[in-house]
Amino acid sequence: MNFDESKNQSHAVNVNKNRKTLVLLFVMFITPVLLAYAAYFGSWFSGPGAAQGELIEASLVTDIEDYAIYKTNGEKYTGKELETLYWWILPIQSDRCNQSCVNLNLLTVHKTYIGLGKEASRINELVIFEKGNELDAGRFPSSSSEFTSVGLKAIDKTHSGKRLDLPANYIYLVDPLGNIFMKYPLLKDKKNAPLMSGKMRKDILHLFKYSRLG
Repeated sequence: MNFDESKNQSHAVNVNKNRKTLVLLFVMFITPVLLAYAAYFGSWFSGPGAAQGELIEASLVTDIEDYAIYKTNGEKYTGKELETLYWWILPIQSDRCNQSCVNLNLLTVHKTYIGLGKEASRINELVIFEKGNELDAGRFPSSSSEFTSVGLKAIDKTHSGKRLDLPANYIYLVDPLGNIFMKYPLLKDKKNAPLMSGKMRKDILHLFKYSRLG
């Protein structure tokens, strides 16, 4: 699309044309996400198609940019890096989830991710540890942040306008706009891993399906 002004049109006409173009691009990007959201929050799913994870109350939905998350090289994740795709994030506190707990849950999430096949390119996975922790994520994508007694510490000036710490030791689903809107409890027993994996896979595939409607 050309944003350059036409020599044969007034500045006002060109500004209006460019504004319409920008609005169109915005609508093209956000519509699939809104449709996917409506599928859940508008109760499009019922019976066997209902959400498997726990939907977070609208008043408690925060943005992934509300938290300062750092890569293993010390660089902070930017908003651009944390958006545009879905994410599974796992903020974990070691006092309530030891190494065995970490291994079980990261393996379950990663197997779910691998099981998505070509659809896996539409979602990222990330474990978030407390700074200075001694837990090992293995090859699972890992990061660090500051925690409070609740969980992931919110920054002073948040993107969502809410200053809410994110409770630790859950598996969260984040939409492409950065909204943290669904959660699953961490596994305590490996015998429940197949069930949890199935729930997570069902939810994300439903969201992928409805986002394509845009």
